[in-house]
Amino acid sequence: MKLTLSEIEEQLRGGHEIPSAETTEVTQIRIDSRLVKKGDVFFCLEGENFDGHNFALSALESGASAVVVSKFMPELEDKPAIMVKNTVHALGLLATYWRSRSKAEVIAVTGSAGKTTVKEMLSQVLSEKYSVHKNFMNLNNQIGLPCSMLEASGEEDFWVVELGISHPGDMAELGSVAQPDIAVVHNIGPAHIEGLGSLENIAREKASIFKYLQPNGEALCCKDYELLLNAAKEIVPEPVTFSSQDSSADYYCTLLEALPDGRGKFLLNIKGESAEIILPGCGSHLAEDAAAVACAVSKAGFSPAETFKALETVTLPRQRFCCSNKGRWTLIDDTYNANPLSMKKAIETARKMAESRPFVLVLGDMLELGADAVRAHVDLGKQIAQAAPEATFFFGRHYDDVASTTNGSTLVPVNTPSEFITGIRELGLCDAVVLFKGSRSCHMEEYHAALSNELNKETSGAVK
Repeated sequence: MKLTLSEIEEQLRGGHEIPSAETTEVTQIRIDSRLVKKGDVFFCLEGENFDGHNFALSALESGASAVVVSKFMPELEDKPAIMVKNTVHALGLLATYWRSRSKAEVIAVTGSAGKTTVKEMLSQVLSEKYSVHKNFMNLNNQIGLPCSMLEASGEEDFWVVELGISHPGDMAELGSVAQPDIAVVHNIGPAHIEGLGSLENIAREKASIFKYLQPNGEALCCKDYELLLNAAKEIVPEPVTFSSQDSSADYYCTLLEALPDGRGKFLLNIKGESAEIILPGCGSHLAEDAAAVACAVSKAGFSPAETFKALETVTLPRQRFCCSNKGRWTLIDDTYNANPLSMKKAIETARKMAESRPFVLVLGDMLELGADAVRAHVDLGKQIAQAAPEATFFFGRHYDDVASTTNGSTLVPVNTPSEFITGIRELGLCDAVVLFKGSRSCHMEEYHAALSNELNKETSGAVK
């Protein structure tokens, strides 16, 4: 970002009060006072456990050219402060202005599961031809999105941004900031159903990103979710569609073969041109992601041949179905988060990878499901029974719900990684495919790290 302080004042309060604002250049917006450097502007945000206004003076002492506040603070009376009604809203307003100043085309990605993976893959493919800016990992809410946009130079060809929602109205706030040229909705599932209420509401809220497209913008929608497609058509009569289930779709991808090292061989069809490609993971979820990416980059000017080649170079973000081989063991780290849709696809994919090898699940609760939580975990028990693992180690308060439908499949409650290590030793396995997955607050990555460390040791026990 490169704006003058007077431009920031004009956008946020419609007038100029700070001396020398017209000649003061601002290149960074900060929301953490510890990161403030000379010339930055510090936004005083308020959260459940903090209030940025408490650090306004320290930000100025660190060299901030101004602070943005929503409270009257007598101690700032003679200091460069911009008063607004709501600092989060003001942050979005400034990002919207910077978006209008940038030459970049904006591609917005949303969905219930895998949107970070799509955003990362899309950014990597576009980078083969263009300069690209993206939001870091999943900084995708009303704070993360504008902060990410304001970090861009404005000279990039594309910004690829991820939009995450959990309550009604979230997409209105995010979409009005991003104002995308291309919007991708690649799936829906019962994620954040506690806040959104129903799958129908999720479909409508996700599809509403299409309301904020630029004139002549492109609406890209997965056709494999009927509720989503119907909601999209209420806004855009003929959205561009892609699929991992319908081979007649213009943009279609399907898994052909799960490779022993955790990669997958896929068939990708782009408007009648097909190729077999190798991707760094396998399963229906990655086929869905690849179809979405192929559709988006085609609209961004890639030929089918360029798309096939570039997709084979992508890497997956950490903790998103990342496979590693430890001797004869294969560990699958899908610990970033979990909801019923992503859990189902992860278990199906890991089961397919294991084939005749021993298969172990290490799972945690799926959270933010509200009244659907019990039913979702009962359904998870059924999925576990169908997958027939050697054992499932489960962390969380929904153990009893899962256990009610596992139909004799071994389900072991664990409270710590050390308990899990003891349990998996008792299985007496010399190799296995092990999937780790649960909601973010379950910290299932600690269970993955425990087994990874154990397998790295030279031991003579059952786990080798």
